[in-house]
Amino acid sequence: MQVLVDAARRKESALVAGLDPDPGRLPEEVSARHHSEDRAVYEFCRGVLEAVVDEVSAVKLQSAYFERLGPRGMEVYAGLVRDAADLGLPVIADVKRGDIGPVAAAYAEAHLAVYGAACATVSPYMGDDAVLPFLEEVRRLEAGGGVFVLVATSNPSAPAFQEATRPPVYEVAAELVRRLGGGTGDYPDAGAVVGATRPEVGRRVRELLPRALFLVPGYGAQGGDAAGVRALLDRRGGGVLVNSSRGILYAYEKSGGGYQSAARSAARDARDELRGVGARL
Repeated sequence: MQVLVDAARRKESALVAGLDPDPGRLPEEVSARHHSEDRAVYEFCRGVLEAVVDEVSAVKLQSAYFERLGPRGMEVYAGLVRDAADLGLPVIADVKRGDIGPVAAAYAEAHLAVYGAACATVSPYMGDDAVLPFLEEVRRLEAGGGVFVLVATSNPSAPAFQEATRPPVYEVAAELVRRLGGGTGDYPDAGAVVGATRPEVGRRVRELLPRALFLVPGYGAQGGDAAGVRALLDRRGGGVLVNSSRGILYAYEKSGGGYQSAARSAARDARDELRGVGARL
């Protein structure tokens, strides 16, 4: 996780910009310049990267939005990973993969070694087999990356599954993160995805994982707020990277201005709000 931690400290920002590009919501001035969705998506996302580079510590690419565009969409995905690296922004591959060992190893190699993301999100439903290959790839690459395991997610139906048993599934997932995490950085190389929309659960996960780095979705468009983030902070007031996707990408829809200036303004406001609750690394 050290590459994320170093970037967050350098920028004094706990904010991550999520790239979830919907071709149907691209600015007209971008769409009009291209005959193919993949090229329009690339221009839009590249423009957002350039706009927010000074406000965010990292970017999170949701692979599904690029996979839906076919082979050219994955070329866009690869290009944006490279572009982000050129701008000094580590990439979190939001792939949420979870499969048996050999398959998980192939996913890990694809996104961490071939595409070059620093970190990836992983589903723990299949246990250690689904997570360890990603950690092994991170450790093999020795690039300061990490793995974020889905623990307590921000989607509305998550409690029906993650809180249905005793102990709750999210506690079992948190224990897996604690047990598998290692490395020599400031945080273990296994972190947890913990949503800002469930602060009471987040507090419990923080009790179970006092040293872990949390990737926090649900902030902004999904209803999570600064108070929800505050519940996830560690004893030093840090330990979180907070993602905002739609709130940054589509800020121009509310502002009426250019998409780059709107994205920059939205990212700056979110960064400053997170600083206000003490979120730092």
